[in-house]
Amino acid sequence: MRRTTDPLPRSLESVSGESVVSYLLRLGHRLSLSPLDLIRATDWAERAHTHHVPSSLLLDLPRPQAEAFARLTRQTVEEISALTLAQWRDRYPPIARSAPGPGHRTRLDAWLFVSSPRFCPSCLAGDGTPAQQVHGGPWHKLWHLPVVFTCIKHRTYLKADCPDCGQPHDTPGRLIQRANDHTLHPAQCRWTIDAQTQKRKSRACGGRLDQPFTQPATAQPQPAADTLRFQQTLLDRLTAPASATETSEYFTDLRLTAALISTTWPQGWHLFDTDAAERIDLYSRTLHGDTGKGQYQRVRDAPPRDAIACGALLMAADRLLSREDLPEILSDFVIAAFKNRPSRTPWALVFDRHENACSERLRQASEPVTRSFRRVNGPRGVRAPLQTVYRAEHIPAFLEPDWYQRHLASCSGSASKTVRRTAAVRLVQWAMGGSQDEAASFLGITSAQAHFAARGDARRWLRAGCDPVEFDKALRALATELQTPRRPPTDYRHRRKALNDWVLSVDDWDALISDLPRSPYSTHVDFGDRKRQTASIYVWTLVTQGEHVFAPHPLEAAQPATVQQQWAKRRNTTWFQFARPDPMRHYADLRQNLTKYAERLSRDIDMTASVTHGAKA
Repeated sequence: MRRTTDPLPRSLESVSGESVVSYLLRLGHRLSLSPLDLIRATDWAERAHTHHVPSSLLLDLPRPQAEAFARLTRQTVEEISALTLAQWRDRYPPIARSAPGPGHRTRLDAWLFVSSPRFCPSCLAGDGTPAQQVHGGPWHKLWHLPVVFTCIKHRTYLKADCPDCGQPHDTPGRLIQRANDHTLHPAQCRWTIDAQTQKRKSRACGGRLDQPFTQPATAQPQPAADTLRFQQTLLDRLTAPASATETSEYFTDLRLTAALISTTWPQGWHLFDTDAAERIDLYSRTLHGDTGKGQYQRVRDAPPRDAIACGALLMAADRLLSREDLPEILSDFVIAAFKNRPSRTPWALVFDRHENACSERLRQASEPVTRSFRRVNGPRGVRAPLQTVYRAEHIPAFLEPDWYQRHLASCSGSASKTVRRTAAVRLVQWAMGGSQDEAASFLGITSAQAHFAARGDARRWLRAGCDPVEFDKALRALATELQTPRRPPTDYRHRRKALNDWVLSVDDWDALISDLPRSPYSTHVDFGDRKRQTASIYVWTLVTQGEHVFAPHPLEAAQPATVQQQWAKRRNTTWFQFARPDPMRHYADLRQNLTKYAERLSRDIDMTASVTHGAKA
């Protein structure tokens, strides 16, 4: 057909809610033209491949193409533009994600059924008007959205495939199958079936989609009243005057929570009745693979084509999102299902793709099981902090003993040291953003010196008697407490800086040991530089609340290599005497003097911090 801008001799009025695909099929049927013939008659030809209709036409029509098609069909530009999904672009994120950018090809989001929408046979049969009796009822553009799984008007689930050939079988295809074929009715299946012999050309299935399906009644469950009410709430979100941003975030939250259920399946089995659970089980195994070659072989994010499974999944996701204990629910699902780094679980990988589009509530709730933060400065930029009142400098590297005892001791098992260290790193990460290694570096801990429990697998926690879920809950409770401190917070970072490369002076050391009670064995005690170094480390741990293994060793570093080796061999033994719960009398007396010294030193350092902050203010 030759391209022209003259109106067609006959046209067809579009139906409210009809898609551009539907209109091309129904108009072409009236004129005995193929869909491809119609777009070649307009300026759309420049956007079309020789043999198919571009998928981008469903997403939006640029003004020139809309005007050309409006002239051709004797309709208004507004009526033609209404055939696309553009009206929901700001409310349903997959539409914007699928839109091609300048110079880029269309990359369709899995949460759009572009080439194979579900359908309602009763709607396709038409409303009895003369035009619809001949050309069939419309294919509604809502059917391209997976969140639409029922027909409210006919109180039935949408159908996902052809009853004759069983296609599309979850296989993505072109916007219109067999776009050059003008012989098919708009309600006939256009999917190609294999020819019976090599000499015959392939042909369309041709099965009627506007006829009641003939399966037994027991195989055709109808949506319950609560299912239809939920469907209506989703439709209302697309059209209601509510904030577009809020609606967009809700649909992203719903998508992510549905992915949580599918990627952690069968953890969520209890959320469904038997029939729905079996459908979700089949969907999950099909989506993520059941090959025995590793749980991360296929990490996909796509909704079920089966409308019953999709409706049940979305309803369960919505119920989870409404829970007050959402953070605990997420932890229970992810940690119970996976025995590996939370940031590398399948759901965390899905969450990472959509974290910028979900709600702040879900971001906050998901952080403990994804270890991820909002990105700034582009998709590969630095991760921004969460919203906290406390600052990173208020967190000591080894967590204050009082904080630990009140919040974390009960869930630490035999991993108390690891829990205190990991808790400090995560609290700092929550406050400043960035990676855990960056948070550790802020605390003076290098990745070469420490391995965080959060970086290991959950089995290591459980072997130590530490429940990761309880740890997450306890740490969130501590973070909440820190939002409203009962006393002025301590600037531990200032203390660490003040004691960087610090060591007890000879005069201070002499004064400290001169006050020690004398005994017959005092003359045999070594008070040399090695012991002064260890005593300095002890004071450093009291002032900074850090671990002795991360303290500076300036005296040792100044020694010859052979002396450093000798000191290193005796370091643990000497420290044990300082730190043991029941020290010998000499070390008990020395610790008492060092503790009093550390208290005075802490006050002096904090005063300089107050002066510095006051000057900046």
